[in-house]
Amino acid sequence: MRIVVHRTRGEPQIRLEDADEFGSLQIEPADPEHSMSAGDLAFLGRPSGEQYVFVDPGAIRALAGAQASDESWSASFDAMVAYADSRGWLNPAGEIRVHIAPCE
Repeated sequence: MRIVVHRTRGEPQIRLEDADEFGSLQIEPADPEHSMSAGDLAFLGRPSGEQYVFVDPGAIRALAGAQASDESWSASFDAMVAYADSRGWLNPAGEIRVHIAPCE
């Protein structure tokens, strides 16, 4: 699962790609030549160091759109969040620590 950020003038555009890939979760720029830091992504969640942002699972569900209302998708997403919790990747607010992909 990838949260893709397109930086333009005004509000950044965000979309969820590979929404059925529950084995990984990362944030990446739409243009691989433009790097992003956690501080650049404060609109998306809470920066944590330079390579991570804590993102509310509800925000990820919202990015999934109608797919999030599918019971199978929702169960898989909940399992992904539970796995993240078991690995210590949730903060006390229940936000998921998401890695920022390096530029190519």
